[in-house]
Amino acid sequence: MENYIFKAILFLFIISCGLVRFPFMKKYKQNINARSLHTTFEKIKVLLAWLGMCFVPFIYIFTGLLNRYDFSVPFIIRILFSAGLALDVYFFYIIHKELGANWSPILEIKTKQNLIKTGVYKYIRHPMYTQSWLWVIFQGIVSANWFVLIFGVLTWGFMYFTRVFSEENMMIEVCNEEYVEYMQHTGRLLPKLSWRR
Repeated sequence: MENYIFKAILFLFIISCGLVRFPFMKKYKQNINARSLHTTFEKIKVLLAWLGMCFVPFIYIFTGLLNRYDFSVPFIIRILFSAGLALDVYFFYIIHKELGANWSPILEIKTKQNLIKTGVYKYIRHPMYTQSWLWVIFQGIVSANWFVLIFGVLTWGFMYFTRVFSEENMMIEVCNEEYVEYMQHTGRLLPKLSWRR
């Protein structure tokens, strides 16, 4: 019975993230791009990340194929991480709202690209990546399944480490000194502790 509760929580989490993203995806498709790195490699990375963050968890939720990889996690810990997933959905929404028309699922620069430096972007350059790290780690703990945890971390990690540096170089190319200065006052995934207002 306990596992069914947490499977339901995971299902609601993934569906909620999809609902948050849906209107932004619609707006994204209506925007004209100035420069895109929509290569085959980029498509593969996005697919792998989706497999780790959504597809494999759905296999865990709806089948027993991954049961052999279950591990023991105290009930209260799974509850706490479930609360973390709820906060992660809200974080996901806030990030999308702040990015607005600047959001893109792939590496590209919009015709009217803006450097967002408000809200969470005042402290962190890539909060969407922070949110995704929380996603794969939290869902791995809530599922209490090694395959869900490790596959999610590996596929998202591959996406992150093969994208973030290219993204920052692209932003430097577009925003020049403004982005270089922005990098000095913000952390990549977490706020810089030494930063002052």
